[in-house]
Amino acid sequence: MTYTRREARDNDERNYIGDARSLVKDLDKGQKYELYEIVCGKLRSHSHGVKRTKEFEAIKKVLESDKSLEKTRLKKCREGRSAMAEESTPRDGQTTVNRKKV
Repeated sequence: MTYTRREARDNDERNYIGDARSLVKDLDKGQKYELYEIVCGKLRSHSHGVKRTKEFEAIKKVLESDKSLEKTRLKKCREGRSAMAEESTPRDGQTTVNRKKV
């Protein structure tokens, strides 16, 4: 059976989830978090094609379903730091006034 270009493009029988699982299974926790940050960053920029987007989405789904990773840390990687945390300085946490001891 021969396909036209459009049919070949639309008929994508690749198992993205299986490929993502095989990619992720040999990584340790730190590498998984780094990969998740990279994938989230690439998904924010829309400079890639449909197949590449499906690959990124599959990796993201596999990493989010991994029980060994913390959900709150994944959320922080996905959403970034809050506006208050980005604008803060180390001095903001200091509640006592430093006074000269007499």
